Amino acid sequence: MKERTIKVNGEVVSSSVIAFDKDGTLFQAEPFWLALNEERKKRFIHIAGAEHGDAWDQMMGVENDTVDHQGLLAIAGEQEERIAIAALLYQLTKNPWVTSMALAVKLMEESNEALDISTCFIPTPGAVELLNDLKRAGYVVGIVTSDLQERTVECLKLLDFNQKIDFLVTPASVKHGKPSPDMLEKVCRNFTIPPSELLMIGDSIVDSMMARSAGCKSVSVHEHESMRETLASTSDHFISSLSHIQVEWKE
Repeated sequence: MKERTIKVNGEVVSSSVIAFDKDGTLFQAEPFWLALNEERKKRFIHIAGAEHGDAWDQMMGVENDTVDHQGLLAIAGEQEERIAIAALLYQLTKNPWVTSMALAVKLMEESNEALDISTCFIPTPGAVELLNDLKRAGYVVGIVTSDLQERTVECLKLLDFNQKIDFLVTPASVKHGKPSPDMLEKVCRNFTIPPSELLMIGDSIVDSMMARSAGCKSVSVHEHESMRETLASTSDHFISSLSHIQVEWKE
């Protein structure tokens, strides 16, 4: 009888449940980040004035169409972003805090609705193949993301994986988002597994920090070698692409 095995950089990793981050892992991050930032920024400028466009970019961690992979736009969840945007609006417009928060909520809702998912979400090389290989081998496969559930479901349709996924966890379903362990702890409870049986695959330090806090294994995947030192300090494995993860069968 054949046995399944997951190998990362040729090393066997024992897990039965695989959790993927979405942006930067299954989908190229920067096209999404930049498209979302464009929608948000133009609405922010409409409220605060064009002269404050640089203040927006500095807060978000965007410079000349380059995104800081450890900045607010790349790392923060929607709740954190909402507070940051409201704080900047409060500072620049002198509106009351309640008004600034309402404007931030409206800005984000309109930006989310305007985003063209079909054009700004580009699958990373090997994502579809790896997801299907894992499912065919009988692994439990799901998503743990800081993004919205509705948008994540639409993204999974682009991978033709929305009907195959075993779980989807977002900050809306837990008390604390990444890097707190809540989302992975929820997965472990739902599937009645010890944390050591869960493998988290993500591209940012909050993914590996979350995994470590929950007692789970982690793989950090990032195409920029400059991120190796940052990610290696908290993750069990570092790879430059999903092609370094294989599902193998042995007698």
